[in-house]
Amino acid sequence: MSTVPGGCDHGNDLSGFDALTIVRTGSFELDMTPEEALPLFTAPGEKLWISIWDPVVLNGDGYEKGTVFVTNNHGHTTYWLVTDYDTDAKHAQYVRVTPEANTGTVDVSITSKGNGGATINVAYQLTGLSPAGNADLEDSFSESHYAEMMQEWRTMINNSREKIDDHFGR
Repeated sequence: MSTVPGGCDHGNDLSGFDALTIVRTGSFELDMTPEEALPLFTAPGEKLWISIWDPVVLNGDGYEKGTVFVTNNHGHTTYWLVTDYDTDAKHAQYVRVTPEANTGTVDVSITSKGNGGATINVAYQLTGLSPAGNADLEDSFSESHYAEMMQEWRTMINNSREKIDDHFGR
């Protein structure tokens, strides 16, 4: 007999489980305009600078609100939903779910530096879905690892600049 209203019993007893929620924010600068930078933070755009990124788009074009895609990285399958992609505001937001690990949002806002460059602001809010998910968040999304990740993103984009410019015909 199900203990969940509506009879939906997923088999996981989470009573007593204390889910960890982390919020991390960071930023880095790029020598490209916000208009040039925004597409790099999409399912197809990240393929240009992340070697292991190979999303499968299930619905949409990878950019538009409502796009659904799946990634398999570091031994985890993650399901993504684009909840906002606003070229005027230079903003993208995603909901992501990695079953048995974590769920939450990724928010990317891009502002102009005023000299043709851009500041990329990235915020993650993730909640653990299991004790192992909590432990992974504590490790993989510690403040120091998150700061390193922001700098790694900057380096990977800069190192892929020729590929990026060729792709967009710049």
